[in-house]
Amino acid sequence: MTDTVSTVGGTTLRAARRMRDGLVTLRHELHADPEIGLELPRTRQKVLDALDGLPLEIRQGSSCTSVTAVLRGTHSDDDAPVVLLRADMDALPVHEEIDVAYRSRTDGVMHACGHDLHTAMLVGAARLLADRRDELAGDVVLMFQPGEENFDGARHMIDEGVLDAAGRPVTAAYGLHVFSADLEPGEFATRPGTLMSATD
Repeated sequence: MTDTVSTVGGTTLRAARRMRDGLVTLRHELHADPEIGLELPRTRQKVLDALDGLPLEIRQGSSCTSVTAVLRGTHSDDDAPVVLLRADMDALPVHEEIDVAYRSRTDGVMHACGHDLHTAMLVGAARLLADRRDELAGDVVLMFQPGEENFDGARHMIDEGVLDAAGRPVTAAYGLHVFSADLEPGEFATRPGTLMSATD
């Protein structure tokens, strides 16, 4: 069992490393062109372009510029699990002062909270999972959410059906947040149960 797991993990890690440069480029493009709130038309278009060609069922939001994409596992059936992976896409009303090549081109708006990275990471997950859909005994819902910063973007997407996008209810939902202050590159931390639900 251990040999199988390490072989699969090693193969996935190698595939992830091969797409690194493209995902870094996407993250820099998102960072340089930030948008705030529920209407992120340029960000949404970058996501749609990055997902183009993948075997996904894509739906765009009508009450906000969300993107919901469903990846069907080859071995999925009506009883198979549905796992949701979520990334937020919006920026903050903060002026960027760091002088890097990909700095924000919009005065007073920047990706100061890592959502550009979250979005690029979910695109990477979509590509990795799409390449392995023959190994999936279930479906994956990819949730690209605008309006995480005080605009209730998740509620908009829930009201528009993101939790039933695969035709059956989501079994489990996962999100993440970059936390570079306390963790070394390559490390992650979690705990059982609800995490990152809200500050209130």
